[in-house]
Amino acid sequence: MKEHLEIARRQFERDEYARSLGIVLDDLTDTTIRMHMPLTAGMMNFYERPHGAVIYSLADAAFSVLGNNRNTICVALDCSITYHASPDPRAMLVVEGETLSLNRRTAAYVFSVYSDDGPVRTLIATMKSVSYRTGRPIEPGIPQE
Repeated sequence: MKEHLEIARRQFERDEYARSLGIVLDDLTDTTIRMHMPLTAGMMNFYERPHGAVIYSLADAAFSVLGNNRNTICVALDCSITYHASPDPRAMLVVEGETLSLNRRTAAYVFSVYSDDGPVRTLIATMKSVSYRTGRPIEPGIPQE
């Protein structure tokens, strides 16, 4: 596997917040990502529905890993999420993301969060994100992509 992808995986393993939510990294390439997260009782709002912040957190975790997968420290400039449906409280949420554009200083991404209920996938939310690429390496001495 490419060294810069391994760096991103190691960084994600250190993400205590993502771990506390049960977020799992399923697949990572240079331009795509897939993660999943089971919903739990502690993630419900006062309507007994999954809290919007939990859905956002899954998409943001994917943004964090995909945005930092080239051994370059990147920070968020903008994130905008649109909620399309409320998932079942017992659902497994899946996020899939892709890089739309990448240049020396910025990158743009789109993430789709789905409720994966067996044969039926329901679109729950879409997040578009832009990152600032600092030009500084996560791990010095390793080439930046």
